[in-house]
Amino acid sequence: MQRVHFSAQDLARTVVKVTERPVVETLFALDLLAHQGGGDAYASWRRRTTSRLSRRSWSLLTLARTLRPVPDLLHMAEDAANRDTGAARQNLTATLENFHQVALAPYWDRVSVTLEADCAARGRTVLAGGIERLLSTVHPMVRWSGGVLEIPSHRRQDVHLGGAGLLLVPSLFLYDRPVLIPAASHGQPPLLAYPIAPGSAKDVLSAPVSEQDSVDALGPLVGRTRAAIMKSLTESCTTTELGRRIGISAASASQHTSVLRSAGLITTHRRLNTALHSLTPLGAALLDGLHHRDLADART
Repeated sequence: MQRVHFSAQDLARTVVKVTERPVVETLFALDLLAHQGGGDAYASWRRRTTSRLSRRSWSLLTLARTLRPVPDLLHMAEDAANRDTGAARQNLTATLENFHQVALAPYWDRVSVTLEADCAARGRTVLAGGIERLLSTVHPMVRWSGGVLEIPSHRRQDVHLGGAGLLLVPSLFLYDRPVLIPAASHGQPPLLAYPIAPGSAKDVLSAPVSEQDSVDALGPLVGRTRAAIMKSLTESCTTTELGRRIGISAASASQHTSVLRSAGLITTHRRLNTALHSLTPLGAALLDGLHHRDLADART
C-alpha cells in the first residue's frame, strides 16, 4: 500500500490534466501489449499493432517482459532524453519513439480528445464537491481518508508531497489499476495515473486507421514524427503543447522542430521564454497538396 499525505497546500496544488510526459502513455501501451492485457476492448488494437511492429519494437516487447515499463523503462528513457548518456539508453529512446509511431500515433487525436474529456468531467467534480471529492472518486481501488490517499501497491511506502501537490492523469492504456509515478524533477508533483472509464478504449481504438493520410504520405520524405508535427501545426503551438499533441517529449519535439525549421517547413517565434511554432507557406502548401491528392484518390 502506498500512502500519499496531503497538507492544505498540497490540496490547493492538486490538479487533473493530460500528462506532459507522453512517454508515460506509450509505456503503458507497451506493457499492455507485452502482457496481452486489456481483454476484448483492446483486441483489435493489439492485433493491428502487432502486425505492424518493426524488429526493433519486437525487441522492446521482450525487454518490457523483463523490466517494468513504469517506472524502470520510464526512468531510463527520461534519463537518456535529458542527458548525454550512453548509446544503449539513447537507442531505447529511439526505439520507444518507433513503437509510439506504430502503436499510438495513428490513434493519438482520438486518444487526446478522450483524455481531455475525462479531465473536463473531473473538473466538474471539483466544482461541485471540491478537490477532496475528486480524490475520493478518482478510482474504485483508491481510498481517501483523513488527508491520506491510499493506493494499492506491492510495496509499502509513505509519500509526503511537501507542498508540491499531486498531478492526476487519465490513461487509456492503463487498464487495470492506478499507478503512482515519482516526480520528474525536484519540486515537481508526483503523478497518479488512473484508468479512464471502461469501454472507452474499444470506442477509440477499434476504428480502422487510414493508411492514406498526410502523415503516411509525408513519412518517407521527412519521417513520421516530423510529418505528424507538421500536421499538428495547422494551429500554432508551443514546444510542450506540440509534444503533447503527438505524444512525444518536449525535448524530442524541440529536436524535430529544429530540423523542420532548417528545411523551411516551419517557423519559430519566441515570446519571453516560450517558443511558438507555425507552418511556413511552404509547409502549408505541402500539406495542402497531399490533402487534395488524398481526396482525389478517395473519389477514384
